[in-house]
Amino acid sequence: MASQADELPSVARRMTAGKMLAEGASVAHVVEVLRMSPQTVERYKAILDEGGLDALRQMSIGGRPSALDDDARQWLAAALNDSARAHGFPTDAWTNARVRELLTTNFGVSFSRVYTWQLVSKLGLAHRLSKSTK
Repeated sequence: MASQADELPSVARRMTAGKMLAEGASVAHVVEVLRMSPQTVERYKAILDEGGLDALRQMSIGGRPSALDDDARQWLAAALNDSARAHGFPTDAWTNARVRELLTTNFGVSFSRVYTWQLVSKLGLAHRLSKSTK
């Protein structure tokens, strides 16, 4: 099953390079066709040689580690499936601002509006957010 990361252009390009290398293409050929740096393709080849396409697929996509672990994300998903009122808000509706407040109160983290939206979307719960800004 493909993850959201598998759909990123950078991951798709990496996997194309890996498949080409696995099929016997030279590093120079992959560099030329995909316009990647030789260092990047050499690194992909080393990972491929050691662990196959799965190892290449599982490479980090960059960015810093999440401030929320799996338990925290599961807790957030459960909270979003409750009403906002159950978590101390005056109405039942969840908003981006309320999710950010909830995360700050419960986990001591402060996320941007955009990152909060991405987080909720990755949990498959974007439909739970109201368009209201309050």
